[in-house]
Amino acid sequence: MKIYFTKPNFSKATKLLAVSAIAVLMASCSKNQEAVTPETVSIDDAADAVSQAVSPESDGLVLLAESSARTAAVSSACGIQKDTAIAGQNVAGAAVTYSYAYQQSISVNCSAGIPGGLLVISNGKTSYDAPRMSSNDSSHAQVDVSWKAQNGGNYLLNATYQRTGTQISKVRNKKSFGSTIIITSTDILVDKKTYQVISGTAAINISGAGSGGGSFSYSGQVIFQGNKKATVELGNGSSYVINW
Repeated sequence: MKIYFTKPNFSKATKLLAVSAIAVLMASCSKNQEAVTPETVSIDDAADAVSQAVSPESDGLVLLAESSARTAAVSSACGIQKDTAIAGQNVAGAAVTYSYAYQQSISVNCSAGIPGGLLVISNGKTSYDAPRMSSNDSSHAQVDVSWKAQNGGNYLLNATYQRTGTQISKVRNKKSFGSTIIITSTDILVDKKTYQVISGTAAINISGAGSGGGSFSYSGQVIFQGNKKATVELGNGSSYVINW
């Protein structure tokens, strides 16, 4: 038995129709690929998360700095070393609600029997609900507090503060994302009487991924200006003001 294959004789119109169908199919595939491409987290959403990690109103770095200075004021004797559990929450009626619980290790640094600094190591969990964002975080911090004469008796803090959590934005596209925020400072100055941050800068890095899988990473700095105010500079010149 012989089998013969006959080459189809398509008309010109049929060929054009086939080419058009293929083009439509390719365009459809391209659109589907675009639709499933994970969206990255915007710099504005990242800045909201960083701002909350700095602000004392959501148990941020400023609250840790001020509480460490208060601890230094009552723990300035050589030989002090203790572990303690700390828990707290926002004051009634606050615009931002939060709660936290930490385990802290505190030790006084001495030289020739003279106390000159305090080391605070802190590990804990924080949750907050702010007008623009809510989050559940875990944190790790190491704060070196010194009170040398050249600081006018004020407290100088070197701090490394890491905060990892899941944020839900309430503005713009209302994205949810996971992030790790690392803040490193070498010159935060805290007033010896009011225990408020006077000045200082800190390097910032935030990285993570959105709920759709798109990763992101932004770097910048926070500048503490005193009078309960700081400015976050992130990415290519974007600036955000924090007041508390």
